[in-house]
Amino acid sequence: MEEQEKIIELGEEKFFREGFHKTTMDDIAAELRMSKKTIYKFFPSKDDLVRAIAKHFMNGVKKKIIAALNTDLNAIEKLEALMKVLASTSHRISPRMLDEMRRHLPSLWIEIDNFRAEMMFGNLTKIIDQGKAEGLFEDYPTPIIMNMLVSSVRSIANPEFVLNHNFSLIEAALTIFRIIIGGIITEKGKVIFNKTINQNSL
Repeated sequence: MEEQEKIIELGEEKFFREGFHKTTMDDIAAELRMSKKTIYKFFPSKDDLVRAIAKHFMNGVKKKIIAALNTDLNAIEKLEALMKVLASTSHRISPRMLDEMRRHLPSLWIEIDNFRAEMMFGNLTKIIDQGKAEGLFEDYPTPIIMNMLVSSVRSIANPEFVLNHNFSLIEAALTIFRIIIGGIITEKGKVIFNKTINQNSL
């Protein structure tokens, strides 16, 4: 494994586990048994390393989402697959760590927020339209549905809200999905919905 990749993967593990604000470059160098000089060769500052880790993590999430949705499942089953991806990744990230990022690296937080909005618009739009074609979703305007979802995620599934109300990120996100998707499904869709998403605690 390349040195740069080792630094990113170990840094990701430590930042997610202990928080990026608490973790120092000395900690990472010691755990890798690598000199700080070597780390700084690739990442001139801790902020540069945090940004590289965030991009590495986002690329990994994107690949998992695309793989989960590139199937022959129906629209509701694809939503369940998407939620499982979100649940598995969210369990690694504490709201407190994201709040640190939001406060100390606001430009990176904006980039992350934009990434999740783009992923939702790019992938959920296709799922909503597929569900309409399958008769599983009511024929409400997709842009309205999507803007409701994205606006809700941005205002509720964010570190400040979940910390203040003692929710986890995935709990907030799943509740949003259940409320909004539950409001657009047809009678045919409810049969599948109740067997999958509505009864699945993930």
